[in-house]
Amino acid sequence: MNLLKSNKKIVWTLLLIVAGALSIWYFNRSELEKNGLEENLLISGQIQGAGGLQLFLEAPSDRGVISVAQTEINADGSFKLPANIPGLGLYNLRISDLKSSTLWLPLQPNNQLTIQCQLNDFGFKPGIKGVKWATNYAKLMLATQTFETQQNELQQNPQKLGQDAIEQAYASARSKYEAFCAKTIEQDLSSPLNIMLSMNLLPTTGFEDWNAAHLKTLEKLSKAFAENYPGQAASQNMQAQYAQIEDAFFAYTQMTNGSMAAPDITLPDPSGRSHSLSALQGKYVLIDFWASWCGPCKSEMPNVIAAYNKYKSKGFTVFSVSLDEDPAKWKEAIQTWGMTWPDHVSDLQGWKSDLPQRFQFDGIPYTVLLNPEGKIIGTNLRGKKLQDKLAQILK
Repeated sequence: MNLLKSNKKIVWTLLLIVAGALSIWYFNRSELEKNGLEENLLISGQIQGAGGLQLFLEAPSDRGVISVAQTEINADGSFKLPANIPGLGLYNLRISDLKSSTLWLPLQPNNQLTIQCQLNDFGFKPGIKGVKWATNYAKLMLATQTFETQQNELQQNPQKLGQDAIEQAYASARSKYEAFCAKTIEQDLSSPLNIMLSMNLLPTTGFEDWNAAHLKTLEKLSKAFAENYPGQAASQNMQAQYAQIEDAFFAYTQMTNGSMAAPDITLPDPSGRSHSLSALQGKYVLIDFWASWCGPCKSEMPNVIAAYNKYKSKGFTVFSVSLDEDPAKWKEAIQTWGMTWPDHVSDLQGWKSDLPQRFQFDGIPYTVLLNPEGKIIGTNLRGKKLQDKLAQILK
């Protein structure tokens, strides 16, 4: 019986929030008239340096990208792009330059917005006017550019920071970015720009480090869209998305608050002797899924070893579950990596094992922390997070 629902599986297909089952047409002005469709959207302006290039308005959908409208930019960079759109949605404005420069825009019928910029600034400083969210859009572009720059610097790591320092710096930068998005949403819950802002508040990589306060913001946003855009796909999908996140977060909290027992594991050790996870009840147990071929596992192992050595006298132990297939390499890693605890098991099936499905993980190292009753109180704890959690419960 599958008792775990891994939050690592919770990855949202966000762009579909605004597409849904919308039917979208591509027509230029003459085709709009020929087919009896009224122009209900106009994007115009000047993109200096883009003369002669094509400008496309597109929308994501479950059938792929749908073309909505296109035009050729005049020699001086000026353009007019009329279109007919069925409702509120997130659309992609794309230029046919070598970089395929793009701009995401939250549009709705009757919008008449202008763009005034250089081609090189199109992606982050488009100079949008004519819609009420233009000022906040510019602020969002600046905040996004700042956050992406910080991420790139951390990836390049010119200061030679340690992994814990990198994670802390990233968490700080991410927190500031999310705080900006949440604050901007709360200022005007009905703003179409919230489609873009809300994407930055979603738990796309799991709930371990997610700010649960975002759930309340997303609830307010869902209700505001239901009131201001009734019946529209963007509103319906916003409500469905909130309901899905709420359910998943409840499942996550149930999974990590000590109310859910972990599935038992009974497998042989390298000598063939059977070990059971349930036999360790009475201790805090870290189930550590790893493999000798896993580089990140080897990098993380010193942290697991340090935790074991520090807390083994306080009722803590490790139950290592290997996803190896080669028994010789499995045994060698146990010895050479210094894994001195007694419980090492494997079915030697690698990813063909049923364990990833039972515990719902798709990458290693992956950990599950159990209390003395064998119930789950943490998942995917690594590095400083593991040390902090153990320091909290094993004072």
